[in-house]
Amino acid sequence: MALRQILAVTVACLTLAASMPAAFAQQWPSRTVKVVVPYGAGGVTDTMARVTADRLGKIFNQTFIVENKPGAGGALGVNYAMNAAQDGYTILFIGSTMFTVLPLAHEVNYVPLKDLVPVSITGTNGMVMVVGKDAPYSTLREFIDFAKANPGKLTYASGGAATNNHLDTAYLAGREKLDMVHVPFTGGQAALTAVLAKTVDMHFGNSSDLVEPVKNGLVKALAVSTRQRMPQLPNVPTVAETIPDFEYVAWNGYAVTGGVPQEVIDHLSGALQTVAKDPEVIKIFSNLGIDSVGSTPAQALESLRKDMPVYSEMVDMAGVRKK
Repeated sequence: MALRQILAVTVACLTLAASMPAAFAQQWPSRTVKVVVPYGAGGVTDTMARVTADRLGKIFNQTFIVENKPGAGGALGVNYAMNAAQDGYTILFIGSTMFTVLPLAHEVNYVPLKDLVPVSITGTNGMVMVVGKDAPYSTLREFIDFAKANPGKLTYASGGAATNNHLDTAYLAGREKLDMVHVPFTGGQAALTAVLAKTVDMHFGNSSDLVEPVKNGLVKALAVSTRQRMPQLPNVPTVAETIPDFEYVAWNGYAVTGGVPQEVIDHLSGALQTVAKDPEVIKIFSNLGIDSVGSTPAQALESLRKDMPVYSEMVDMAGVRKK
């Protein structure tokens, strides 16, 4: 009898243990969730985080609070999340460069895909190459020819070293063997202001920052980095129409730090796939020059593994690999 009782208790404990992850996932979230954005407030990443966090709150009937933790190229925000309990109540909304570029260009205390795990690609955006509205070139080919005829004279603005709009220009320059001078600023808006003020010649920046200035005639768009022409700028050709196979697309999305239960990751990803189909979200993103995605964790992981060697080459072209 005693042996039977022991066996019964053991089986019950094993059954309970096996059911705990699923039960935990069903209970999550049972309280406020922090969405950490490792960049300053007001930018496109911050806007996307707030739009999607609001929808997640409605889906789960819980509060999702966005907290901005900028600094060290985004590493401070990741560190903040890593120091929190690994229970899914502190999650991240980040750019893909946190996986692909930052660990190559700066000292960080996390290992991509191990300590930082993708949950869902929320949206993708291409880049738009703009010059002053009175610039002496109106096509990408004319710009390239001018740069080759005037080595070291053209300047290009970026939102900072190792940012997307530094790497895409370095990639373009590397492909075409152009000698241009990099002028880093503190963000995409500051880089655009420099083009408007004619203190720099070119900026190859995020579509979310540049679609409206192009439409309003403040700057002249020479090309976009996406494989197909952007619906927001249908008359602007792709870089690939001049330089075959050129494509550069960035993405923003949700991630968690290592240790967060897989059941929570799947639960969150499922909700984000629903958010991505929300017509209002699609419209808001489109107005920012962003395509709503809502991927699975596996799709996000596949995208990162495909992108990592490409970004590694770009980091070398830009000369920003850490010593």
